[in-house]
Amino acid sequence: MPYFVFKIAADKKFALVKACAQYKEAKDLCRELRIAESPDNPNAVRMAFAEDEPKARRLLSDKRQPSSPLEEWEA
Repeated sequence: MPYFVFKIAADKKFALVKACAQYKEAKDLCRELRIAESPDNPNAVRMAFAEDEPKARRLLSDKRQPSSPLEEWEA
């Protein structure tokens, strides 16, 4: 399964940047994009591991439940 790298606009629209076969490639791309384009907003570039692009978009757009009480407190 590939890693999908998306740019997220202020209106919550996802724009696919690239699908990467390896985690390191996707992680490095995310890091470069965050430094170059959104140093003040690290959530403007996100990565998802999914079978295809629609599933990756769904993973990033769905509100997920906190996995621990600490995450719940921080949210």
